[in-house]
Amino acid sequence: MQPRRIRLGDLDGFHALFNEVAAEGLFSTRPCAPPKAVIARALEKAEQNGWAVYVIEHDGRIIATAEAYPDSYCRPESDPRVGILGMQVQARWRRQGLGRLLLNTLIEHCRQQGMERIELQVFKSNHSALALYERYGFAWVADLPPCQMPAGHRDQAQRMRLVLA
Repeated sequence: MQPRRIRLGDLDGFHALFNEVAAEGLFSTRPCAPPKAVIARALEKAEQNGWAVYVIEHDGRIIATAEAYPDSYCRPESDPRVGILGMQVQARWRRQGLGRLLLNTLIEHCRQQGMERIELQVFKSNHSALALYERYGFAWVADLPPCQMPAGHRDQAQRMRLVLA
């Protein structure tokens, strides 16, 4: 299994995985994925601009995704040379190296695009993700305010950064 660039035809699979991971209530404050129309617009922009959005499939189903949208896509006043990382891996496929495959591909893509850094938010309870990001050189930047997670517990996100330049 190797990462490949996402295609517009992947919308249903991408949306299904996003919903599945969000429904766990552990890794996002969102209880579900955004509407398909919102994701479709983002994927169209990614395809038009060559942004780093990758998937891994198994038996025709998307089981993992990683994307680094320019910060300026979501916040127009922000720096377009900063990629904001998002990643989802189906529960049964975690801890099998898919995150490493995706990060290797995504980081190289961001370097080739001229991005200067990649930033992300990760919850402190997500020890596996924290360890993965630290192995790649992501460093703590700031703690974010504690929040109530959909699964019912309180958690705290932290911002991390990888400098590419």
